[in-house]
Amino acid sequence: MQNPDSHALDITNWLLGEAMGLELPAIIEGLAHRLVVTGMRVDRFMVSFSLLNPSLIAGGIIWRPERELEFSRYTYISRNSGMYERSPFKAALDQGGGWLEIDLDATPDDAYGIVPDLKAEGLKHYIVIPMPSPMGRQMNITMATTLPEGFSAAQKNFLLEILPAIRATVDLKSLNVILRDVLSAYVGRVPAREIVSGTVHRGETRELRAAILVADLRGFTSISTQLPVAATAEVINRYYDVVVPPIEQHGGEILKFIGDAVLAIFPAAQSGEDAAVLAALDAAAQALTTVVDPYELGDVVAPIRFGIAIHVGDAAYGNVGSGDRLDFTVIGRDVNIAARIASLCSRLGRDYLVSEPVAEIGRRHGRSMLSAGAHDVRGIRRPVPVYVPDAELLEPESDDGISQGLVLVSPA
Repeated sequence: MQNPDSHALDITNWLLGEAMGLELPAIIEGLAHRLVVTGMRVDRFMVSFSLLNPSLIAGGIIWRPERELEFSRYTYISRNSGMYERSPFKAALDQGGGWLEIDLDATPDDAYGIVPDLKAEGLKHYIVIPMPSPMGRQMNITMATTLPEGFSAAQKNFLLEILPAIRATVDLKSLNVILRDVLSAYVGRVPAREIVSGTVHRGETRELRAAILVADLRGFTSISTQLPVAATAEVINRYYDVVVPPIEQHGGEILKFIGDAVLAIFPAAQSGEDAAVLAALDAAAQALTTVVDPYELGDVVAPIRFGIAIHVGDAAYGNVGSGDRLDFTVIGRDVNIAARIASLCSRLGRDYLVSEPVAEIGRRHGRSMLSAGAHDVRGIRRPVPVYVPDAELLEPESDDGISQGLVLVSPA
């Protein structure tokens, strides 16, 4: 290596200076390129770190020369698969957290789970560098080369010299990822971005035009009185697993779980009001036509049945609350109307009801809408007209199997 001290200082200054303004993937890519410039033959470079994410335990960013970055994910579901137990990360930790060097030519394929993949890339030498965070989180660097002799003593000393700066930068930037993940899990992706960017004061709201979707589990009170607490939570989670994915797939934002209710919005700002409404209608239809088995425990059978209501209108979107306790949500008259229509689902024995403005947009785009009449609801002075979309797919349960109280409104 030429002028290792100069290279170390340059990389350290870059990591603690300019790199702090970059996202973590750009930092990993920039660091790998700088290591290559020093004369290192780096053919695979990875930084991994633990996460606080509902579905992920850890993640990693892998750099290879002249290839797109690869994002590696260790999922919560796979935690019992033995993947970690067969990993070099665990071996390095078990030996006291020191560096683990692997001569791939001399290592059998079954020594570690990743060995066959590394050999398939033509790699000859692999190093795991544990990099524990001062806050106790586990982070690691791995480097691999196609050179049989691996990395020289001088190159490893060079890495030791810049390691504190790498640790500090990766620790800080991965904390940003963790913060966004945690906030997204509890308040939703868009509110999380708003909060991280500084929207954290009461009264910071903006007006939003959106399709508003409210879903509500049927018979939850009865279910919760017949089942143990853990079983009741399982019923709720099964219901969420049916409702939430279609909403997210169609561009909706889950804002809140309120007991057995889900509040979501489909903002109209980007694609327009009609597109937002159609996306909400598609998400609702997908959820309601998903086949899900009832939850059974002993002689208790709890069907996973729910109602969905959709309205379109204006809402205040942002922070409400008191003192240091805030909630990032939507509020306003149109949100209340959506919630009241959701309550009508249960009252009318319907799984799917929409407001008149939603029905009008649906008809313009060829969706069938059946009028279910206008009904008094709490807090609204005038009766609220409601409609059943695509009612031929979602007939209500009745003794004679005949749809009651519906009037067909043909598409315009």
